[in-house]
Amino acid sequence: MERLIIPILAITFIVTGCNTDTQKIENDGEKIIKVEYEDNGYLKQNIVEDIRDEQLRIKAISAHEYSLPIVAVEQWRRGLLSEADYGDWVIYKTRESKLPILTANATTPYVVTPVDLAKSSYYIEIPASSAEEGVIGGIIFDIYQSPAADLGILGPDQGKGGKYLLVGPESEIPADHSADYVVRSSSNLNILGTRIIGKLSEEVFDKTLKKHKVYKVVDSGDNQKFVFASDNPDWFGCQPRGIAYWEYLNAVLQNEPVVDRNRFILTQLRGTGIEKGKEFNPTEKQKEILIKAEDMGNAIAMVNTFSKVSYKERHWKDRNWLYILNMQHLDHMHPNYYEVKEIGSYTYEAMSTSKGMILNSRGKGSKYLGAYVDENKEWLDGKNTYQIIIPKDAPASQFWSLTVYDNDTRCLIINDQKKSDLSSVMEGLKVEADGSTKVFVGPKAPEGYENNWIQSNPEKGFFVYLRLYGPLEPYYDKSWKMPDIKKIIY
Repeated sequence: MERLIIPILAITFIVTGCNTDTQKIENDGEKIIKVEYEDNGYLKQNIVEDIRDEQLRIKAISAHEYSLPIVAVEQWRRGLLSEADYGDWVIYKTRESKLPILTANATTPYVVTPVDLAKSSYYIEIPASSAEEGVIGGIIFDIYQSPAADLGILGPDQGKGGKYLLVGPESEIPADHSADYVVRSSSNLNILGTRIIGKLSEEVFDKTLKKHKVYKVVDSGDNQKFVFASDNPDWFGCQPRGIAYWEYLNAVLQNEPVVDRNRFILTQLRGTGIEKGKEFNPTEKQKEILIKAEDMGNAIAMVNTFSKVSYKERHWKDRNWLYILNMQHLDHMHPNYYEVKEIGSYTYEAMSTSKGMILNSRGKGSKYLGAYVDENKEWLDGKNTYQIIIPKDAPASQFWSLTVYDNDTRCLIINDQKKSDLSSVMEGLKVEADGSTKVFVGPKAPEGYENNWIQSNPEKGFFVYLRLYGPLEPYYDKSWKMPDIKKIIY
């Protein structure tokens, strides 16, 4: 009978960087499945188990891509609960406290808390925005990293402040609730966050912060807790590696109702030990299959996120500045398909989506562009020095910021300089005579540009985000244009 030969790639890897699992798998040589048939047309019995295992691995790789946003949410939940409890506001104000957060903005403070709607519905009170006390931009997002609601200036309260009621997918809305706005999330686990934007004194920031409240519907909200995140975090927000990836995913899915969006994941993982309502206790063979699938899934995520030949759209057709968020739908539901590649690659490097990130609002919200290569389409490498020019009149009504991230952790670069970003609101930034600003990223600062320099790590790659807060028309009509990043020798 005719034979088909199916190569299975040998896996040899040691997980590093974001790893929270130290398992190692080594297979010498390449394993080949020779698909052979008996004379009567049936498969030869000695290859049946290998084919069955290969099917499980392929399906688990598919589940990995769909579950990237879920596992990232679970990672942050665990990080938050290492310092606080559900409903406690955790404040990320310093650069050091933000080091674990995927592609965090080092410039603006974050105010964040997790909630579990399987245990209770919650009230959320958001203060009004003002130039004097700060502009509030916030979000509630579910395990799929779809926004349940924006809060603040782009939310239903439109910056006037208000009281929200947040209920879970299976919760009833209390008839006697006192909220101005009711939000139903598609999942039980949610993360709430706001940014207090503005150049504010410590006293004014604290005043605005204390107006944030989140509490169970049976409580009064009078005992709101505020916790400042540690400046010595011991975790990273990137998805864990190895079997830990699947442990995190299973933990989330066990607390959620089975709906179309996660039913597919559970379907793909049948036979691997992950099953709704059952303890995750995989056999050694299932562990091996899942670890191999995670390794390939992580590699696929890297291809979709960082590849030089990227599916991501360029903002300017002749520049290497790419859109970070490439989805057309915040629920990821394209009429013809699920935007799995788009949300998977986005949540591999970033956290949460919001209405403000896709609406073309002039003077409100924010726009992000990412750069991973220089003008010659070579990776940004920490052993080199690069010049990034922000032309004059950057189209941002609030400010612009440029942030450097580690390509392994996808978090703020950690360096001896203890600086990861520069922004137009920073003091001491050197501005050229033509109004442009030159930023340098490299091991050492060019003379005279010490304040415009971010230190790179010579042994590692990096990537860069440009953020425009309150984007203006020249961004949308593309009349304002960023040059490509240039490698320099001095």
